[in-house]
Amino acid sequence: MDLEVISALNSPVLHHVGIVVRTEKLALAQMARLGLQEDYRGHVAAWDVLCIFARGNGGSPVEFVVPGSPGPLRDFNNGLGGLHHLAFAVPDLAEATARLAAIGVKMLEAQPVRGAGCFLCNFIPPIYTRAYAVELVQLLPEA
Repeated sequence: MDLEVISALNSPVLHHVGIVVRTEKLALAQMARLGLQEDYRGHVAAWDVLCIFARGNGGSPVEFVVPGSPGPLRDFNNGLGGLHHLAFAVPDLAEATARLAAIGVKMLEAQPVRGAGCFLCNFIPPIYTRAYAVELVQLLPEA
């Protein structure tokens, strides 16, 4: 079903790549090794995670996701962390969710969640992509 899921989204734009890391210290060390600079950070209470968005010299941001304790992502990949999701910006999250529901794809949350940035988000669980979660992001107007 993975190709069907992607085609139902009508060529979304890559927004960021999400990587789970065990601690903030590890996130900062990885950023330094990769030559990334922190852009912004935020906490998502719904999943008890600290999200640190980093940028290099162009391209898509990388989101380092630091699980809280005990948070739902604390044991991701047996506690080792790693690639968690690819996030795609869609113009209308409700419309994208309806398109996916029409082909039998159920989103992780019943309603979108406010992300760590100026966006709403929800996830397509990895069972539908056969690999990793796909986050759908609807950008909100800057306040």
